[in-house]
Amino acid sequence: MLKKMILGALAFSLTNCLVLNPLGANLDREKGSVAAGRITDAAIQTDLINSTVLSGRATISILSLLAADIAKIESEKYYVKSDVDQCVEDITGFKGFVLGSLITNIISCQDLKTDGYVTGDPFPSF
Repeated sequence: MLKKMILGALAFSLTNCLVLNPLGANLDREKGSVAAGRITDAAIQTDLINSTVLSGRATISILSLLAADIAKIESEKYYVKSDVDQCVEDITGFKGFVLGSLITNIISCQDLKTDGYVTGDPFPSF
């Protein structure tokens, strides 16, 4: 009985991954509108800190407000959360403070992958 339960759980787990991940129902995904907000917030934060350090006044550039558009984020799609996390980390990290939020956004956030058949690309990578 225990063997059947273990095999059943294993089969369900594998089926779950094989079915739900391509459909975009896995846990490591983030809606485009949320990802866009996080990237924009990171760019604004980096601009505020950089401008305060360099000129003594906190200012933001118009390009930091357009950070999600520069990263080509589509609000109705879903993105791999770990890729979005890395993008935000690059913008708010050392690279962002040295290169600025715009250049870091262009370098780090241009290859964000969408996730799932239903709401993402038709053929996600396995």
